[in-house]
Amino acid sequence: MNNASPHTASTAPARAAAFLRARYANELPPGGQRALFYGWNAAALLLSSAALCTFSLLLAIGNYDWAEFFGYYKHFVIFLLNWLPILLVQLLLLCLFNRQWAAYLGAAVLFLLPSLGNYYKLRVRYEPFVFRDISSITTALHVAGNYDLSPNKRILLVLIAVPTLLVLIALLARGRLSGRLRLGAAVLALLPVFPLWRFVYSSTAIYDRNTNRNNNIGIITAQERFVNLGFVYPFLYSITESKDIPPEGYDAERAAAVLAAYEDADIPADRRVNLLVVQLESFTDLEAMGLQGVAPETYEVLRALQAESITGTMVANVIGGGTIDTERCLLSGSYGMMDYTHNAPSYVRYFNGQGYFTTGSHPNKADFYNRLSINSYLGFDEYLFTNNHYAALVDGEWDWMCDDVFIPEIFRLFKEHEREGSVFSFNVSLQGHSPYERGSLVFDELYWEGEGASELTRNVINNYLGSLADTQRRLMPELEALRTDAEPAVVLLYGDHNPWLETRSVYEEAGIPLDQSSAEGLIRYYGTPYLIWANDAAKALLGRDFTGEGPTVSPGYLLNVVFRELGWTGSAFMQYTDGILDTLPVVSTNGFFVENGRPVTALDDEGRRLLQEYGCEQFWLRGSMK
Repeated sequence: MNNASPHTASTAPARAAAFLRARYANELPPGGQRALFYGWNAAALLLSSAALCTFSLLLAIGNYDWAEFFGYYKHFVIFLLNWLPILLVQLLLLCLFNRQWAAYLGAAVLFLLPSLGNYYKLRVRYEPFVFRDISSITTALHVAGNYDLSPNKRILLVLIAVPTLLVLIALLARGRLSGRLRLGAAVLALLPVFPLWRFVYSSTAIYDRNTNRNNNIGIITAQERFVNLGFVYPFLYSITESKDIPPEGYDAERAAAVLAAYEDADIPADRRVNLLVVQLESFTDLEAMGLQGVAPETYEVLRALQAESITGTMVANVIGGGTIDTERCLLSGSYGMMDYTHNAPSYVRYFNGQGYFTTGSHPNKADFYNRLSINSYLGFDEYLFTNNHYAALVDGEWDWMCDDVFIPEIFRLFKEHEREGSVFSFNVSLQGHSPYERGSLVFDELYWEGEGASELTRNVINNYLGSLADTQRRLMPELEALRTDAEPAVVLLYGDHNPWLETRSVYEEAGIPLDQSSAEGLIRYYGTPYLIWANDAAKALLGRDFTGEGPTVSPGYLLNVVFRELGWTGSAFMQYTDGILDTLPVVSTNGFFVENGRPVTALDDEGRRLLQEYGCEQFWLRGSMK
């Protein structure tokens, strides 16, 4: 016998509809329905914020395997650390807008847009999007159109799921907060922010401990450590690495006292030469990295120059991007890139003090990586960009295959300046920058047969090598003309970092080993060639033939190596770093070193002491001109 009355059956759907339409609890009968109302809307907040966290984590793995994504849930604390900020922000937005759908949409924009940026940065450069990159967003947008930004299945899933969930929330979670409850919820959202930041999200110990939990891809590099922890959590932690925070154990008076033991030394009048520095974009020796079957003419010029130069390996902090890291380390003598917002000491300023005219150029926009302002902070007398120089040479038609104009011009300007007096010229090229054409061969000549390789791999490597060979062909006649120049000149050439060949699989398919499990492998992975070349007048003046093998060094030591070869003592800071160089010639921000001739991933007690002191000295020096 059915005991349900027709009245009860007919009103059940009506009660459900009234429940879902209710905006405030007092619109419902007292008792269970009001309790369910609060529980339903609280669950909507929790579940929707957890969904946003999942969407962010789907993007956080970048090009890595699904095991990395599942690891975020296997080690629930990692999921929790990514979820809590989203939950608190969404709760705060709910208090602000008093609409579940608006809070969800606001949180989606705030967290998923940078998650998407992180995904594409990992995909294009194998580098995560960190807090300091916010200042370079305009620069990134300038070059974004040159890369493949097509969405994959994960991105499409997120693009479908986010608006679908938005509609469901708008239809099914209409609850709003009354005055007191709204104020209480806002306090609940804000109260834990400081303790969570102070004791959790900024804690290096907690960051390291959680990194070791989820280590499917390894934990050698800073990039891998970041990916191991998702996106929101390591992005927040990266704030600690972008602020002007003194190194551990920093003592300003002690740091000042260390450098006070040195004084800037003048360049001897009888050893005074002009110095031309050319930082070449993504310029490296793929043969030295392990690529077999490269056509001999590819590196013909490089081999000839190496035979008549002092040549060695520079170990960058970056690969595929981050040109400014290498150039600013070199100019400042730092082992990690500094952010400059005011005038700062540099080797440029040392040359200024020695009566040199300091100049240089980069064939791109002046605001690219804020070079216009920062090169001024570093002390350059002038710096030329597309805006104020190069565009006029080509009637405004400029592209990235530009060494046919750029290289002759920097040599022409250098010789023009040296006739007027001593000159230090620092130039950063653009040709050779990724991406490299995937679908066809750009150059007529085949530089690598690539038997058995896919068409994509064969095209990418040949187009990279073709650009590199073209750069060398542009360099050689300029150096030959400089060889017999009456003014003594020395040229430092080096690659800023190794190229990112579109996908990791291009390296692997070409048989180039990417061993990141050892310090030796990492040095090969991050190493590029450098050479110090002198013209006949400089050799005669200095009494040296400028040939032989130079040390393997970080970019911050490159000018130390040049000064040693020239017989110059240099600035006070360079004299200090000379002592560090002898023990720690490679100091990478990715956690590997060369210590006393041995590649290592962990320093001994003396090495740690030297590194800690080095960090304190460069921090003190950067702040000394505030």
